[in-house]
This record gives sequence, structure tokens and C-alpha cells, in this order.
Amino acid sequence: MKLKLLLFLIVSCLSQLVNSQNNFSKNHRNFPLIVSLQFNSLSMPFKNMKANFSNIGIGIGTEVSHNGNNNWVQQFNVVWYRNKNTGNGLFLYSQAVWRPHITNNFYTELKLGAGYMLKSRPTQSFKQESDNWISVGKKGKGLFAIPVGVSIGHNDYSEKTYVSPFASYQFIVLKGYNESIPIVPETLIQVGSRIHFKD
Repeated sequence: MKLKLLLFLIVSCLSQLVNSQNNFSKNHRNFPLIVSLQFNSLSMPFKNMKANFSNIGIGIGTEVSHNGNNNWVQQFNVVWYRNKNTGNGLFLYSQAVWRPHITNNFYTELKLGAGYMLKSRPTQSFKQESDNWISVGKKGKGLFAIPVGVSIGHNDYSEKTYVSPFASYQFIVLKGYNESIPIVPETLIQVGSRIHFKD
């Protein structure tokens, strides 16, 4: 049911693109301040979404247009989240973002990028050396990450400073978690705003 609803929303959004792109894309200011709340879970996409809301974090970032317009940008983000079950994370990543306009200043986004996740352990860990177990503490490791996301938001352009709110859902593939589980899925629900400052 969730997949059908998602597909319906995507098709509905794409059907509105033909006659609505020009006015939306004309005005863009590079380097807005992007601030967000992050909700993390170790899960496959759209599975156990309630678990996300028990693991909160914050994010900050910015973006630069590829073409001088609002519909094709590159975002740069730093995210920190707390997860008592799988360990806290510090996530540095960049994504190419296609931002088609729907109607009445509402837009959607499709995002794809790459990044680096510094993942800590939730509890003290040990490793075996000879016949002894040696503590390695909570120190984690760095993992290569591929984030893929969808968003919806509102952008009511103004020549003055203005705020553009959004909500995103990100699926992240982490590589190199450990030898027995080389690839791990995570999800992020993001709620925030882009603050476009007056030139």
C-alpha cells in the first residue's frame, strides 16, 4: 500500500511538470543556510518508520546551482544523529538534486550523492588478540555511503531574506560495516528549511 501511494505521488508530480517549470526556476540564490532535524533508523526503505523518531539528530548545509536556476543544484551537508541501538553517526555528504516544480510554489526533489559516515559503537566493544579479549571502547569506523532521497517542499521566492521549508526521506547504503555484513541500509527522515539571505 505504501509503495502504491508513493508511486501515485511520483506520477502525479511528474504530470504537473510540463507547464510549471519556467517561473519557478528563474530566481535562485546560491549558498542558502540549510538547517534540519534528522531522524535515523537502521532499516530498509519504508520499513519500521516509527523507529526513526526515537533517534534524533541535527543537520546543516548549503547548496549551489548547476545552471543558475533553482531546479538543478548541488547540496553539501553535515549531519549528526544519536542512535542508542546502533551507535551515533556523523555524516558528511553531497548530493545532486533535481527539483521539479509542482504548483503554487510547491516542489519535489530527487537526490543522489555520496558521502562518508563516521559511525560509533553503541556499547564498549572488544577484539580478540591471541587468547585475550582487548577493549576497543566505543570507537567506531568510517564508512563509504551512497544516499538516495526524495523530498517535498515550498519555495515562495522573495528579494528579501526568506525561508523555504522541506521534508525529505533518505535511503543510505553503507559499505564496509564489517566482514560478515559488508553492506548496511539506513534511513533518514529530514525536516528543515533553506534560509535564503538577502543579496
